[in-house]
Amino acid sequence: MPTITAPAESDRYNEDLTLLTLYSLAGEESSGFLAIRPHFIRHLGKVIFSEKTMPSAERMVEAVTVRELTSAEMVRAERELWIHYHQQKADPLHDRLFAVFSGQRIIGVARCSRHEDGLEVDAVYVLEEYRLRGFARSVMILLIEECGRNETLYMHSKTELVNFYGSLGFRLIPEADLPTSIRDRFDFVFGDLDSIQVTPMRREPGEPDTVPATP
Repeated sequence: MPTITAPAESDRYNEDLTLLTLYSLAGEESSGFLAIRPHFIRHLGKVIFSEKTMPSAERMVEAVTVRELTSAEMVRAERELWIHYHQQKADPLHDRLFAVFSGQRIIGVARCSRHEDGLEVDAVYVLEEYRLRGFARSVMILLIEECGRNETLYMHSKTELVNFYGSLGFRLIPEADLPTSIRDRFDFVFGDLDSIQVTPMRREPGEPDTVPATP
């Protein structure tokens, strides 16, 4: 009868690496696989879970900071975030941008623009793989503190985000209550409000916040 030998550690490792890489690229859970092959766990941090192979939902968040961008940094918001969101552009003369950083990477941004007759909040965007972790709330809190401490803020909210912005002190208003320059700019760029499912909102200085679920 032929002798059956157990596979060498290196052979098991190569097999595990191939399989787990496939799981990772497919975005599938592999906890059951790891439970069967515990000897492989020590290799994960070094080999598998890199920025290139890790499923986006599993990416680790580095030390988080929230701060205002300098005029020179505004182009980063255009290239790294807004390229995915209406191709927005920043105007250093009239805009203030606030960003969330994970390490050195910008993962979220919000803009406050000064118009002739009011301040408009818009272009709030968080990279998809970092959503539902409170980053949009963090950047909005800083924007409100810096821009809305003594002045009224206006915005057009997507209908599904009305409760989120409501938790930050924004209240629904009729379109006619928007400052003319803000209403005209939005109508020129996007058209009819009903067709794109947005609604105007306003936040007065000193409006209290609440603390509901976080997007």
